[in-house]
Amino acid sequence: INLTVILIPAAAVAGGCRRAEGPVQPIAYSHKLHAGDLKIACLYCHFNAARSTSAGVPPLETCYGCHKLVKLKSPEIMKVMKSFETKQPITWVRIHTLPEFVYFSHKRHVRVGLACQNCHGEIQTMERVSQFAPLTMGWCLDCHEQRGAPRECDVCHK
Repeated sequence: INLTVILIPAAAVAGGCRRAEGPVQPIAYSHKLHAGDLKIACLYCHFNAARSTSAGVPPLETCYGCHKLVKLKSPEIMKVMKSFETKQPITWVRIHTLPEFVYFSHKRHVRVGLACQNCHGEIQTMERVSQFAPLTMGWCLDCHEQRGAPRECDVCHK
């Protein structure tokens, strides 16, 4: 089963500062519980990050794989199960957005060992995800300079 997930852009983060809480999502998914308390690795759910430009939202099959056995009576899990069974996509609210003219490859960053927290903040402590880093050109160039990564224009602008 291949279920499509639709992403809707969230409001921009003012001044590039992290908000205390991110936008309300259609399902109250806690990264604090899953990545923090349960210590599920980011790449377990966001497996595309290691092989694609986009980390993407995990497919419902990933959620279903665990939750067909765990917390079935939870109202939030019931939403996941209904979506899976009816093949109706979950309309998640996008958190991180880059301009269309910027090329960003999660794969490149994961393969050199950059931790997800460098760009996404302490995701394992967030009940609701918010944008941690400003993701501006200057912010990216500072990171590249600190790590000795390429800074040529055509690295990020295709």
